[in-house]
Amino acid sequence: MNDTIPVLTRRDCLLGGGLLLAARSTPAPAAATASAPSATQKLDARIADPSFNTELVGRLQGDLSGRQRWIHNPGFVFATVPGQGLAPGEFGRLLYRVEGFTARISRLTDDGSVEERSHSWMFYRHAEEDRWLEKFDNPWTGETLDAPPFRGGPSHSWLRPATGPELDGGTGLESTAIGRPTHLNWRIHDSNVWLTRHAASRLRSGATARNEFSIDQWICRLDHVLDSRHRHVPATYSWTSQAEWQPWLRMGNRPGGLLWRIDSVVLDDVAQLPTAFVDRMQKLLPGKLSERLTW
Repeated sequence: MNDTIPVLTRRDCLLGGGLLLAARSTPAPAAATASAPSATQKLDARIADPSFNTELVGRLQGDLSGRQRWIHNPGFVFATVPGQGLAPGEFGRLLYRVEGFTARISRLTDDGSVEERSHSWMFYRHAEEDRWLEKFDNPWTGETLDAPPFRGGPSHSWLRPATGPELDGGTGLESTAIGRPTHLNWRIHDSNVWLTRHAASRLRSGATARNEFSIDQWICRLDHVLDSRHRHVPATYSWTSQAEWQPWLRMGNRPGGLLWRIDSVVLDDVAQLPTAFVDRMQKLLPGKLSERLTW
């Protein structure tokens, strides 16, 4: 896959689901349960509802009021090589860092689906030095490689209550989340809630197939989640993914793979992006930050 041309971004491809878990209080007496649902039963019913979970994912990822949002996506890319020792750089090592952004608009459709349009870009950074990555010295092959200047592209997707994610132009994508009701894993503690989703996916491009397993996690306030007047739910978000070697690393059939970790924040305005990142965007992708997404 050429990393310098528009591609399906990982988070557009990997929309997860899973087993529902909710914090429970002491069971209500049988008579009370028969007469009226308890607060816990009402909460359990909401978080088990695929329609509620679908709308919630839309409120977490973007803004269902229709307002365009910008997401800053910095993170790390590690390599893991099975069978190696634990000395620094043997079993696991930090290969490089990444920094990107996503512009997104979202809306709730008449059938209860969340429709999204987004545009994402990602740049590579040196693992330890405060500079953009231009050349990469592959520690296994000894090659000095040209690091891709960027990767990313546009996407148009839907998250449907009954059948999960659907990606426009997603031919060749297989995922354990596709064709299933939208679910989230829940953990509630006091006023906070931890929400996760996971999926194993495979993306085919010609004769090449690449597998990936990803986990999304949001940490946010329970009252924001349950109050539908909040069309965007502020949250601490992280994305972890186990993936195969990127083609540009030229690793061939060498054992091992990559571990991605991205920690994102949804911004109110593009002006909140770091200055160094804005300068990089203006240099390599002039005009992209100021573009407005439309339906």
